Amino acid sequence: MAIVLTDSLKKLLIETVSQLFGAAKRKFMAQTVQGLGLGGQRLAQSELGWNRDTIRNV
Repeated sequence: MAIVLTDSLKKLLIETVSQLFGAAKRKFMAQTVQGLGLGGQRLAQSELGWNRDTIRNV
């Protein structure tokens, strides 16, 4: 089941990522993208401002 990105969830994810560093940040981003399902990398890039290359490197 894919995650639905509400405005409050977007805000929470963006704030959480801003507080993490290094491997913990990349792991969190990767797990979130997996939860988003098919097209998750693209959705994370467009909706959350995350870099797809960073996610892909995990």
